[in-house]
Amino acid sequence: MSESVLDRITYVLEAAGTYDRNTTSAPIALLWPDGERQWESLVPQLRERMHIISFGAFDQEARRGRAYWLRCVIANTVAIDDAPSGTPVVYLPGVSRDSLRAIESVDAELAPLSALQHRCQWIGHPNGRDWTVRAMLANKERGLGLSVAADSETATALVDSLPELAGQNWNRLESKYIDAAFLNRLLNPDLVRSLLDWLDDPQETRASLTHGAWSAFVQQCKSEFGFDPSTESEIEAARRLGAGEGHWVHAWHRFRENPSEYPDIPNRLRQAQPNELLPSNPGSWPGLAEDEEEKLRGALERVAHETPENARSLLLDLEDQHKVRRGYVWADLGWTPLALALEHLAELARLTSMGSSGETVESIVEWYASAGWKADWAVQAALCEVERQADITAVESAIGAAYKPWADACARLLQAAVGPMANAATYVPASPPSTESGDVVVFVDGLRLDVAHRLNERLAGSGLETDLTTGLAALPTVTQTAKPALIPVDQQHLVAGAALDARRAPDGPAAGIRVLRGLLADAGVQVLVGADVGEPTGVAWTETGELDRRGHDLGLRLAHEVGAEVQRIATRIEDLLDAGWKRVIVITDHGWLLMPGGLPKNEDLPVAVTDTRKGRCARIKDGAEPLVPTVPWHWDADVRIAVAPGISCFEANQTYEHGGVSPQECVVPRLTVTRGAGETAGAVITSFKWRGLTLVVEFSGLPDGAKVDLRASAGDESSSIAETARVTGGAGKVILLVGDEDLEGRQAHLVLVGADGSLLLQRETAVGQNR
Repeated sequence: MSESVLDRITYVLEAAGTYDRNTTSAPIALLWPDGERQWESLVPQLRERMHIISFGAFDQEARRGRAYWLRCVIANTVAIDDAPSGTPVVYLPGVSRDSLRAIESVDAELAPLSALQHRCQWIGHPNGRDWTVRAMLANKERGLGLSVAADSETATALVDSLPELAGQNWNRLESKYIDAAFLNRLLNPDLVRSLLDWLDDPQETRASLTHGAWSAFVQQCKSEFGFDPSTESEIEAARRLGAGEGHWVHAWHRFRENPSEYPDIPNRLRQAQPNELLPSNPGSWPGLAEDEEEKLRGALERVAHETPENARSLLLDLEDQHKVRRGYVWADLGWTPLALALEHLAELARLTSMGSSGETVESIVEWYASAGWKADWAVQAALCEVERQADITAVESAIGAAYKPWADACARLLQAAVGPMANAATYVPASPPSTESGDVVVFVDGLRLDVAHRLNERLAGSGLETDLTTGLAALPTVTQTAKPALIPVDQQHLVAGAALDARRAPDGPAAGIRVLRGLLADAGVQVLVGADVGEPTGVAWTETGELDRRGHDLGLRLAHEVGAEVQRIATRIEDLLDAGWKRVIVITDHGWLLMPGGLPKNEDLPVAVTDTRKGRCARIKDGAEPLVPTVPWHWDADVRIAVAPGISCFEANQTYEHGGVSPQECVVPRLTVTRGAGETAGAVITSFKWRGLTLVVEFSGLPDGAKVDLRASAGDESSSIAETARVTGGAGKVILLVGDEDLEGRQAHLVLVGADGSLLLQRETAVGQNR
C-alpha cells in the first residue's frame, strides 16, 4: 500500500514517543518546538491523526491555548472532544527547544511548561536542534530519507508548499530530486495560466493565492520569464507578452488559443503598445488592428468607384496586404470583421474575373453547378462577417462593383440560351423525385444552390452519406408555379390556373398547401407536419426551413440567418434518419437573387399589359406585346411569362427577389442523404475555417473527454501537427494552432477523437487554405 508524505511525517512524530520501559516512565506529553514556525501550516492536517495541542491564543476548536491550559489538557482536567487517542503532542510555534530548556531565563508565558520538560520527550532532530522541514525530509536515519536540494530557495519553497507536498506519494518521491522548481510546480502546476490570470486581473489573482502559492508564483515567473510580478507592473508584462520573446511566446500561444478567457489583456496590450511605426509582432497589438481596419474600410469604399476589372484587381491587392491579419488573435475576438470579409471578397473577385461560361442551357447549368455558385456564396459569406453599418456599407460597395455586373451578365447569358420560346429542347425542369418505400421527401422553399452546398457540408460533418445534384426549376421561378411541379404524385392531377398557380382542376382551388397535401394523401404519401416522423416503412413528404420567407423579410440580413437555417434543416433530416427512414431526398422550388444596393428597376413593362405581376416576372395578357423577354409558363405553354432582363426587377428597392431567369434562380439542388457507415451518433463538425495557420473549429454533440486534433495521419496520434490537441465536450468552438509555417498547403486531417482514443469523425483539409 502506498504511503503519503503525511503518513511518513506522522510516523516520525509518533516515533519520538518511544521509550525504554526498563529505565524510564512513559512521557506525559511530547514537546514539539518550532522556532521558525515551519510546520504551522501542516498542523491542521496532523491534528486529525494525532492528539496535538498548540501553544498560542486560546481557541478551543483549534485545540490551542496558553501554557496553563495546555497543562490542564495534559493532566486530563480539561477535556477535548473528538481528540485522537495517544500521548498529547504540544506544538510550540515560535518557540525553540533551547529557549524552553533554560528555566532561569524562560519567558513567563512559557514558564508553566518549562517544569514539564523533564516528564516529557522532545520531538526534534537527533543533533538536539528543532526539526526543520528540509531536515526531516532529508534525514535518512530518523526522517523520510528523500533527496532534497540544500539551497535557500528550496528551503523557502518547502515551507510554502508543505500542505501540498504532504499529499504526495512518498514512494514516488524517493526517486526524485526535490528542489524549488519541483515544489513551486506543486503550488502552481500551470504557470502560464497563472501568469495570464494575473495579467488579466492582478488584484484578484493575488488575493486568490495563499502566501505560499504567491511566493511560488513569483519565483517561477522570475526563473522562467525573467519577470517579477511583485515589483514590476502588468503593463511591463503586457509589453513582454506582445514582444513574444523567450518563454513569453508560450504565454502568447496560450492567450491566443482562448483569448475570451482574459478580457482585460487586450487593454493591457493597448497600453503597452510600442511607439514605433512598425513594431515587431504586429499581430500582438490591438491598436494596430484597429488602424488597419480603418484603412481597409476606406479602401473598400473607394472600390465602388472603379470599373469591374479594376475593382476586382484592387480587392486581390488588398487581400495580399491584409490576409495575414486573419491569423491574428483579434480576428477570433471579432475585432477585424473587414479582414475576414476580405477573404470572401477576394474569392469573389477571382471567380467573377473568370466571367460566365456556356452557350446552351445545359452548358450554363454545368458551369454554374461546378463553379458559378461559389461567387454567390462568397457574397453571403462576406456580408455575414460584418455587423456595424460602416462595415456593411464598405462591404456592399465592394460587392456592388465586382458582383453586380457579373450576376447581370450570367442572367443575360441564360436568358439568351432559353430564348423567347423555351421548350423541351432548351429548358427542361427537374421532374418530381422518384420514391420507394423508406424514402421521405423534404421540401425546402428557396434552397439556393450555394446554401445547399453548405447544408451538404453540415450533413457530411456528422458522418452522413450525401449526393448533391442539380436540375432546373419550373418557369417562372416562383413557389406557386414551381412547387406543385415537384410533388411526387401523378402530375396529370394538376392543371393551369389563373395568375401563376397550378390547380387541381380547371375550376378547382389553387394548388396551395392544403390541395397539395390532399394529392399526396390520395397517392398514399404520408404528410409529416412539424416534428412528426411518420412510419418509415412507407413514403413521406415534409416541409422545413424558412429561407424564402426570411429572405423577403430580411433582405441582406438573410446572410446572417443562413447558418441557423441550415442547422435547423440538418437537424430535421437527422431526426428523420434517426426515426428509421432509409433515404431523405431534399428538394426545392427555386433560388433567388441577393444584391447589395438593390436590384436595378426595369421600367419597360407597363402594368396595363400584365394579368399578374411580381418582382421578377409577370403573366402577360393575351395579345399584349411586351418589350421584355418572355418564356412559356410551365403549366400552359401558350401563356407567356415576362421576365425582367438581366438582374433587373419590375419593382423598386428589392434586394432579395426571385421569379426570373438567372442561374441563381433556375439552377436548383437535389440532395439525397443516407446513413454513413462511419457515422458516430451525435458527434458533428458544424464548421471549420482557416485563418492563417489558425484553424477555428465549431462542433456539437461530442462526448465528455473527446479531443479535437489536426493530424498528418488521421489514426496516428503522434502525427499531430497542432501545437495542442484540445480536449473538450458538448458543443462549442476550439482554436488549433499550427506552429510550422512550412506545413502551409499540406494535406491534413481534422479529427474528433473519443476519450478512449477511438476516431469519431474526420475531415480533410489543406493547412491554411479554405475551399
